[in-house]
Amino acid sequence: MKVQEPEAGGICESLAGRDKGRLYLIAGIEGDVLLLCDGKYRLLKDPKRKNRKHVRLLPAFRKDIAERIAQGKDENRQIRAARAALEKGRREGAGR
Repeated sequence: MKVQEPEAGGICESLAGRDKGRLYLIAGIEGDVLLLCDGKYRLLKDPKRKNRKHVRLLPAFRKDIAERIAQGKDENRQIRAARAALEKGRREGAGR
C-alpha cells in the first residue's frame, strides 16, 4: 500500500540529511513543508521542518495521537512508543 498525501498523524521516514532513516510522526503540514516530531530529539513544541520530497510516507497512521495533538496536548511519550513499535517491526521484518 502506497500513501499518496501526507496527513497529520502519519508516519514517515527521512530520506535525506543527517537524520536519514529516522522515523517521524507528521505533526502538521505547511504547504510542501512537513512538521515532524520523534518524541525524543524533536518534540512537539519544536518540530523539525522538512521538505515533502525528502521523506517517504509509510502506510501507518496514528489517529489517536493526531487527535490529541489537535487538542493541544503534549504526546511525546506516545510518539516515542509508536516509533519504537514500528522500528521493532521493521527489524523483525528485515530478519526474515
